[in-house]
Amino acid sequence: MKLKLFLVFFIALNADAQNLSEILDSLQKSKKTLSITQRTYSDIAKNELFSTQEAPELGLSISHADETANDGVEYSLGISQNLAHPFSSSSKDRATDSLTKAIKQKSKHELHVLTLEVSSRYHSACTSKEMSDRAEELFKEQSSRFNQLQRAYDLGEISKKSLLFNKLDLVKLQQKVVSHKRSYLAELSYLQEAADNLKIDELSCDDLLKISKDVKLNNIDEHGEIKEITYQQNSVKSFYDVYNSSFKSIGYEVLYEKELDKTRYTFGLSIPLGAVTSQTQKQQAEYLHKNSSLSAAKDALTSEIINASKSLQLKVGTLYDEYTLLNQEILPMSLELRQLAKSALSEGEGTIMEYLDATRSYSENLLEMLEIKKNYYYELFELYKKADLDLGEKL
Repeated sequence: MKLKLFLVFFIALNADAQNLSEILDSLQKSKKTLSITQRTYSDIAKNELFSTQEAPELGLSISHADETANDGVEYSLGISQNLAHPFSSSSKDRATDSLTKAIKQKSKHELHVLTLEVSSRYHSACTSKEMSDRAEELFKEQSSRFNQLQRAYDLGEISKKSLLFNKLDLVKLQQKVVSHKRSYLAELSYLQEAADNLKIDELSCDDLLKISKDVKLNNIDEHGEIKEITYQQNSVKSFYDVYNSSFKSIGYEVLYEKELDKTRYTFGLSIPLGAVTSQTQKQQAEYLHKNSSLSAAKDALTSEIINASKSLQLKVGTLYDEYTLLNQEILPMSLELRQLAKSALSEGEGTIMEYLDATRSYSENLLEMLEIKKNYYYELFELYKKADLDLGEKL
């Protein structure tokens, strides 16, 4: 009956706990996401203005003639328009289309990094919670045993030095409990801030990524930031073609004039003389240099991503080895020694000091393993962000 009551209570507690999937779903509707998407729409609309033409202008003038022989109203009606780069419409469309893709890619990458950051904080919070809970369990157990140590001191069986040494160790363990709780609350606060439309009271922490050693990297050309620069290069090349056109603009005007005794129809055409100015050459030079700059930036970023990703891969692999060694060898031996010391104490063959030493060793190894686990997840998600990997994209 007690077990059933406990299970019902445990399920009720977890009913309000949010998992990572729920938090990420909420993130898609958050103010941070909305800010990024709205800015993207604004940048796209601004970019697409380049491929549009100015609207025609309608002109109307009316005058009144008051002479001895002629008296009446004269008027003129005209339409005029200036067409920018009229023979480069396909290049203009390619330029704006590529730049729109670059803008969308930047937004996509920014949202992806935000998702990974929230996922990283979730894993960090869950690990801090686990560390806090385990440290608190160890603290309660050591506290009860410390009372035995206090009685042994009162009976003169141990020195005050030994008593203070163990008391200091106990207080330090209590400090770790508080520190891990503070870390958990800080990460929980960040998650609540990011997913601002979801009330997060507790985390389920039953959906953490499985710890493994190898992380597969994608082709560098598929990296979001590299793709963004590639789109920018395509746009710059198309803009160069736009300014390489013979005519920068063409203007026309159609005019209808009605005088007292005459009617006129006028058609005008204006073409700028680009040959007498260096403006077009300057604009072409601007895009040539911009393309060279983007190429250099792309090469530098490619090198940075590859080197940083390999370095993070090594860190993840090393942390995995440390975690595995502690989890599969050191911690089981520490637990066995602790159990043997406890059995010996119960049977009167061991001392409380021996048991406390074994417990201290087990506690240190357990918390060290969890600290490595936390560092593992941090470096793993740093690798995900740097290499632009999808969540859970591992060998």
